[in-house]
Amino acid sequence: MHVRDSMTPKPITITVQESLQGAMELMAMKRIRHLPVVDATGRLIGMVTDRDLRRAAPSPLFGGDHEKAEGQLDSTSVERIMIKSPATIGPTQRLQDAMKLMVEKKYGALPVVDGIKLVGIITPIDVMKSWLKAQP
Repeated sequence: MHVRDSMTPKPITITVQESLQGAMELMAMKRIRHLPVVDATGRLIGMVTDRDLRRAAPSPLFGGDHEKAEGQLDSTSVERIMIKSPATIGPTQRLQDAMKLMVEKKYGALPVVDGIKLVGIITPIDVMKSWLKAQP
């Protein structure tokens, strides 16, 4: 089985100009935890995760000015916190290779690229869905 057989094609993406607040809202609305960052041509240039966004957000435990914090999230682009040049996998690579990489590196997702263009994303959930489909 190949990565293309299990990946989510045409993943939801953002550009480097997107604000942290916008990325958080998009993730919440679409119920996803990983956002590939692409340029105008669809080339993968980074990745933002829900964990990255939580780390960048101010903690409500320490009080502070809520409006100021929201303003900071709204005025800061994802480029500041994104993972630049994330690990990737190709659509024709074996699914086993993707699984091994995710397990060894503890990745929650791998962008799938064909050449330089983002064509999908694969997560452990995608792999489990494929496994369940293959069961009698």
